Amino acid sequence: MSRKELSLPEIHAELLRQLEDILRVCDRHDISFNLMCGTLLGAVRHHGFIPWDDDVDLLMTRREFQRFREIYPRECSSEFELTYLNTWTPRVMNRDPAKAAAFTDLFILDPVPRGRLARERYFLELHLLQGMLKRNVDYSRFGLKDRILLRGTHILGLPMTTEWKTRRYEKVSMRLEEGQDLCMSNGAFELMMHIWHPEQFEEKIRVPFEHLVCPIPKRYDEVLRILFGPDYMTPPPESERVAKHLDV
Repeated sequence: MSRKELSLPEIHAELLRQLEDILRVCDRHDISFNLMCGTLLGAVRHHGFIPWDDDVDLLMTRREFQRFREIYPRECSSEFELTYLNTWTPRVMNRDPAKAAAFTDLFILDPVPRGRLARERYFLELHLLQGMLKRNVDYSRFGLKDRILLRGTHILGLPMTTEWKTRRYEKVSMRLEEGQDLCMSNGAFELMMHIWHPEQFEEKIRVPFEHLVCPIPKRYDEVLRILFGPDYMTPPPESERVAKHLDV
């Protein structure tokens, strides 16, 4: 079933079941994570989903994700799985193809190099690999420059297997083990470029998210201002209230 054949209420119901399962396993093993991106905004502004959002975004440090990757597949509900699918972002999805259209993305914080040239090379390598890994690109969504870059990196990546490119992406992401400057190394394109610091996510609070209670950063206002600007509590114009994945 494609995302076009699922209504938003059906997607939200499935996403809540995934989130509840993730919460159960993480709470049992004290695995730290928090809501991020549109899901964090939804928790603060709507106390649940942004009405037109159609996925869940979570954030973990690399260390916490390594624990999650080891533990969750053993203890998750038999309905769900942790998979990379055909992307560089790990996802929790339903094993049933009719429900797999709804997914939870897991974003990972990794240290970035401090020097300017080393940092530029780090981001360039990851962006190139993202272009190599993308499939079924709707080029009409991009400007001429980005269309040329996407098509070029796609062609560049054709000789390599998806498995090789995914392994390479993780290896580059984990180039540094420690550092005070962090990024969401598997964030798509510009989302990756935000620089974060450990203290922004160390303290968590729990807030309502639909019928669940979920962790968010105590410094959520600072995080949301970086992601969405100072007016994040004001919904966008109706013309922009569009589900970002329903046309996939």
